Amino acid sequence: MRIYFPLVAALALGLAGCATGPQVRTDFDPAVNFSQYRTYSWVFSEPPPGVSPLLFERIRGSIDRSLAARGFKQGTPGDFAVAFTVGRRDRVEVTNWGNYGRFYTGWGWGPRPWGWGPMYSQVDVRNVTDGSLAIDIFDANTQRPIWHGQATQQISPQRVPSQAVIDRAIDEVIARFPPQR
Repeated sequence: MRIYFPLVAALALGLAGCATGPQVRTDFDPAVNFSQYRTYSWVFSEPPPGVSPLLFERIRGSIDRSLAARGFKQGTPGDFAVAFTVGRRDRVEVTNWGNYGRFYTGWGWGPRPWGWGPMYSQVDVRNVTDGSLAIDIFDANTQRPIWHGQATQQISPQRVPSQAVIDRAIDEVIARFPPQR
């Protein structure tokens, strides 16, 4: 039985590595010298209409933690200002597996001149909800946008994302600030 333990452990680690994380995109103003920014402040102190105050505080606390881990300190006023928005979008995913499913091509009338019986195709249709978190950073003096980061991931529409999901998305977005040239 001990012989199989390393195999099972390697398989478990491999499957854990296949877990999908958020898709992250960033954009920035290439004319900005990001090395001048050391402190930050918040654009909004209250949650916008339609956003849960609890979710607002969780996200804001996670951004504070992630920025502090990268060496930034909160100040009044800061060198840059941070704002974020959250949203979700429903979409339909359609997958056509072809004749008789994924692996079996089947038999019958249709594109082949042999066999008997009707051909059919397997199609899967799913409703999917994508959650998105966008973080925007503005220069405090000029009030111009200098950096934008966005994380998008499939979420369950019936549940609020867990703190671990929020932290992972924010850490992956903030890891790209300041941008590497």
